[in-house]
Amino acid sequence: MGLYSSFIGRKFKHIAGKKYEDIIKHYREFLLTEEEKMLPEIRAILMPLDRYVKNIPDEVYETVSAYDASVLLVYIMDSEIFHLLSQTLSKEASEEFKRKEEIVGREMLDKVAKELEDFGLRVQRRIFFGNKSEDIIRLAENIDMLVISRAYGSEITKTSPLSPIVLKIIQHLKIPAVVY
Repeated sequence: MGLYSSFIGRKFKHIAGKKYEDIIKHYREFLLTEEEKMLPEIRAILMPLDRYVKNIPDEVYETVSAYDASVLLVYIMDSEIFHLLSQTLSKEASEEFKRKEEIVGREMLDKVAKELEDFGLRVQRRIFFGNKSEDIIRLAENIDMLVISRAYGSEITKTSPLSPIVLKIIQHLKIPAVVY
């Protein structure tokens, strides 16, 4: 607990006695350690986008701009969907869907990149085929913070206000994450 806990322990030693020690023991998981009080240095931010990410609130741009960081925008086109389309419909239908998805992805990347650049941030853009959850987890290994929409990867509903893909990603990361 560090210096702060030591100070409180000395200050209230004679007043609360054993009661204070019991409180510390029972509520330890709610008290911050010295390391947890330190804010991590954020130099690189990962921001995944896809067709389910509709509007990004201005507050997200303001929050991200508080850091002197570069932002990596990624638009991942789900390779499983294209594989299924080519097997169920036709290769031509799959290619048509791929072309349209790439256009939508580039437009979204350009729009969000312009917004971030207007806030003075350095932005890199990537668009590729892959697995929406596994690739984000892999990319996040070299990143300091993740900023992700709660609708990333699938539609959200009243009963499920967080996409299952977002939940999976958050559970596998050890970096701070902002879910909007």
